[in-house]
Amino acid sequence: MLLTAAQIAQRYFEAWNRRDAAAIVATFADGGAYADPVTPRPLTGAAIGAYAEGLWATFPDLSFEFVSVAQNDSGLVAAEWLMKGTNSGSFNGLPPTGTAITLPGADFVRVEEDKIRSVQGYFDSISLPRALGLDVIVQPK
Repeated sequence: MLLTAAQIAQRYFEAWNRRDAAAIVATFADGGAYADPVTPRPLTGAAIGAYAEGLWATFPDLSFEFVSVAQNDSGLVAAEWLMKGTNSGSFNGLPPTGTAITLPGADFVRVEEDKIRSVQGYFDSISLPRALGLDVIVQPK
């Protein structure tokens, strides 16, 4: 039985909520890529799993709650989510604040055949440090 694009994306999201980096990586096609506002470039392969593990280290209770999920006929899944977690680990080298956060965002998941070709995540990257009580200062390098 062939899975729909939404079902394949659901497997990916479930792996995030189980904190299973290997399962996240396994949902991607060879060369499949993940990107969001804080990744320096699209991540592939084991780097996707390492990125997830870094988030779990910062937010050990990290979870995604889905607000809506939609799929089109060309294999694109749009998922609106709320990321929730408590900052119990270091964030960008800073000590944990113990602050619980809720960050809204969305992922656009491109599925080809039975694997993910790409995930493009969107969220306000300034909201996370502000939710942790950190000031965000923009200055030249």
